[in-house]
Amino acid sequence: MAMRGVMMLFFQVLILCFQAKAWHAVRRSFELEQTTAPQEKLHLITDCMHVTSEEGEFSFVKLPPVRSTSKHGAHWMTPGVESAERADPDDPSLGATTVCGVYFVADPDQTIEVTMRQVNVDCRTGGLMAFVDGWELNGQYFPGERDHEKPLELRVQEFCAEQGASVGGGPWPPKTVAAASNAWVFRSSQNAALVQYRIPERGSFVLSARFHHNPKPCNIMAEGLAPYYMLRNYGLRRNCTLTALFPAVVSVVAVEVGEINESVRYCERVRMDDRLEVGGSVGLDPSYQLVRASTICGRSRGRVDLDQTILCGTTSVRLISSGRYSNQAMVTMRMADESDLQLATVICEM
Repeated sequence: MAMRGVMMLFFQVLILCFQAKAWHAVRRSFELEQTTAPQEKLHLITDCMHVTSEEGEFSFVKLPPVRSTSKHGAHWMTPGVESAERADPDDPSLGATTVCGVYFVADPDQTIEVTMRQVNVDCRTGGLMAFVDGWELNGQYFPGERDHEKPLELRVQEFCAEQGASVGGGPWPPKTVAAASNAWVFRSSQNAALVQYRIPERGSFVLSARFHHNPKPCNIMAEGLAPYYMLRNYGLRRNCTLTALFPAVVSVVAVEVGEINESVRYCERVRMDDRLEVGGSVGLDPSYQLVRASTICGRSRGRVDLDQTILCGTTSVRLISSGRYSNQAMVTMRMADESDLQLATVICEM
């Protein structure tokens, strides 16, 4: 009996040790899962105009070309590039005036937050970076200067960092940014944002992008995937624009603009403070050079489906509001194809 009791005690001790080890392993696994943050997806920027609708971390590195000699004479070669892809020293992309950009576009009801993780762009050699609240192409902006709630000088924030300086050293953060704000984090007002950079000789940067919900979207850059788009002014005096950077077929499905007791009508010949403009332009800002296909006002009492084909580099639907009415419009937009050429409402010079 004594021997049996000893054996039972021995097995109980083994069970307790096993449970302790098992609990220790489970607890460590749980702690590891709780404390380890998910890794961000890394994107390498290789194109001068990099357009993306993804979140994550983005990295760019530019190294100066190195001079190499051979029996055939001296030539320039960019580090990491094979001899068949030698850089031409006269290539304008290597010049100090070339400006490139990372163009972000999110869902229509989202805004974009950009955090600069690392900036190694030398101001002394002409290097410069900028965050744009919206997009910029050929000197024009989306949303247009007349349609954005902020003036242009507040939408474009330039910065750089001395070569080899620590984070926050040199001229970074920019002096124009208020002390109460975070100079490393930039936020857009709509679903489009841009990070521009000019790096003449060498430099690098790392940034991360996050998308956040926007409860009251106004200006929308069309990404071409949404089944329909809603434009609303929420009773405010503001202009809201839906823009697509391609020829498109626009269909106005439903509209409520201006006097609600008025049926939908074309109001090009009447000066209306509240109206919906459909058209196209060559540049990015439709408020300056929009070629109008139609101007609509009133209220639809059912599905309208006013189809219009806009053969322009930029297609826009612009809701203009005085603030006296809660205006809204539902539209669809798809890329135009060859079958739509004969039914073009507006044709712009390409």
